[in-house]
Amino acid sequence: MSAPIRTLLTDSDPKKLNRYGRMSLWGEMGYKVTAAACDTLEALNKLDSGEVEFAVLVSRPPETDAETILCRCKELGIPTLVILPRKNGESVGHYFGLGACDVIVEPPSRSRLRRALLKAHRMICKGTSEEYRLAGEKAFALLEGKNINSEFMGKLRSFIASCEGETATTCSAAEYFSFNKDYFGKLFKQETGMTFNSFYNSFRIEYAKQLLSSGSYRINEISELLGFSSVDYFTGVFKRLTGCTPSGYRQTIE
Repeated sequence: MSAPIRTLLTDSDPKKLNRYGRMSLWGEMGYKVTAAACDTLEALNKLDSGEVEFAVLVSRPPETDAETILCRCKELGIPTLVILPRKNGESVGHYFGLGACDVIVEPPSRSRLRRALLKAHRMICKGTSEEYRLAGEKAFALLEGKNINSEFMGKLRSFIASCEGETATTCSAAEYFSFNKDYFGKLFKQETGMTFNSFYNSFRIEYAKQLLSSGSYRINEISELLGFSSVDYFTGVFKRLTGCTPSGYRQTIE
């Protein structure tokens, strides 16, 4: 089992810093808050120690100069998650431009934090989680024996692997393949015998089954994590593809 990712947490509000630091989500997702800072200088010193692999920056100026801290993280190659007070939500794009790996508006839901931590984990460990990997294996097994072009299959595998923590669409897949959406859709159907959406839904449900089996996720969290528009829609797709509801599936494995 790999060591937890050493994480710096920065927030100028001591109470919220303590609250964020005590979240069980860190351990569940393979992280450990090993350093904390209440202002810019303290954060920079912790970053320069060489003992930080990931940073979570809660932007509360003027004590925490988010731009300065984020720029130092970028120089050091440390992925950074920025959490913004709701009143500063208009700055989301700005922080992405400065190099943040993700930006969340406060208060963040557990599901939204999970997605951000999954994305950062992939960047840090340069690999996918075990649940995601197993889901990919089962989804791609559906395509075996269909005489699919090997280059196409290889690129599809790479695309799906790159999407952990995000929601893939036909448009994003087409862009990855450097095709326009219509051509990609026709090519995918020609190569696999199904639409991209059908394949991706099959993959998402396999991923959902892995997450349900882990016992670490609520059903509404899984629905949000997988990018479904509502729990009802997720439940409907899950039942259509498996014959039972997510809660029913969980009961069969407990």
